[in-house]
Amino acid sequence: MLETQNMSTNFEEIRPYHDNEVPGAIERLLTEPSFHTAMRYVFPEKSPEELIAKLKLIRSVDEFQSDIIAHAVRNIQLSTTRGVRHEGLDKLSKSAPYLFISNHRDIVLDSAFLNYLLHTEGFPTTRIAIGNNLLQKGWITDLVKLNKNFIVHRDTPARQAYDFSMRLSNYIRHSIAVEHSSIWIAQKEGRAKNGLDKTYAGLLKMLGMSGTGIPAEDFAQLNIVPISISYELETCAGMKAFEMFSRSEKGTYEKAPGEDLLSMKNGIAQKKGRVVYSFGRPFITSDFESIFLENNRNDALKKMASLIDNEIYKNYHLFPFHYLAFDLLNSSNQFNVEYSDEDKRSFDLHLEEQLALCKASREQLIPYFLAIYANPLKMKMEHAKVG
Repeated sequence: MLETQNMSTNFEEIRPYHDNEVPGAIERLLTEPSFHTAMRYVFPEKSPEELIAKLKLIRSVDEFQSDIIAHAVRNIQLSTTRGVRHEGLDKLSKSAPYLFISNHRDIVLDSAFLNYLLHTEGFPTTRIAIGNNLLQKGWITDLVKLNKNFIVHRDTPARQAYDFSMRLSNYIRHSIAVEHSSIWIAQKEGRAKNGLDKTYAGLLKMLGMSGTGIPAEDFAQLNIVPISISYELETCAGMKAFEMFSRSEKGTYEKAPGEDLLSMKNGIAQKKGRVVYSFGRPFITSDFESIFLENNRNDALKKMASLIDNEIYKNYHLFPFHYLAFDLLNSSNQFNVEYSDEDKRSFDLHLEEQLALCKASREQLIPYFLAIYANPLKMKMEHAKVG
């Protein structure tokens, strides 16, 4: 294993909870009415007294994940999806730590479904990156840190940005290289609201900050595995369409108070149809050697981002709504063999339900709504030409 530079272990502000912190965090959660409301939603079959008794017995993070989170995610999966399946996981080792980098569509469930898949298949669960902007209430911080979430500080002052990025880079490398614990992080900050999944080169720059200075070996040490997450029904599609419309009209978008929490709640509760997690192959030293030999560092990071994008789109699963939206947006029949009249009726119903939640006219929002579904098909075709 490579030695790493700048491997500070001062991660107290960002790390998940340790086992000895679990009982105290649970006691705090049990004093929060909002936590009890959330538990009643994901555990409708249990009485409040049963849940409290179950929670008070938990003494470790693994117990919390297996006894509480796994059952909650299973109930969400059963009630809001038509199944979550995976492919490519059999190519990975249960004893190796990975840095999973995926596209990002749902605030909570992208990582939650991933960890549930890993748990049910006998893999260790991952540590999960979460933005501090989502931790708007103390009980949410306790909940996510019990569930192996580590904190990514966003919108930091320029004079602190380097230090925050270095600490985050150190933590991710320390988790993988020293503690042999896998990590999940999205390919860019925030969800892809428009269906365009693009890896942010700045993320890769941050990951490389903690290495030895030999880029190909530094990135190979992280054992990067791209994941394609494909939803048949996009969660919060109406809200995403409204945000894109607002940005187009005003050049910016200011979130309403509590909007992130509403997106988290809606993402969990709304129907998702079929869901597929496709695991790519782990990247190795040779994947990066030629990139860094032939390009300056900034260009090399952009090419690495493109490499991850190619893997994500190669494995991306398309559903009838993607093809239908593409044809509607482009006034074509190019993909009419991919969807039926029943698919058209279902899509119209889905569109009306989602746009009814938005404070803008149907006509204004439809192009943005269609783009959410059409863009993954567009990008898959573009990447197929160069992949």
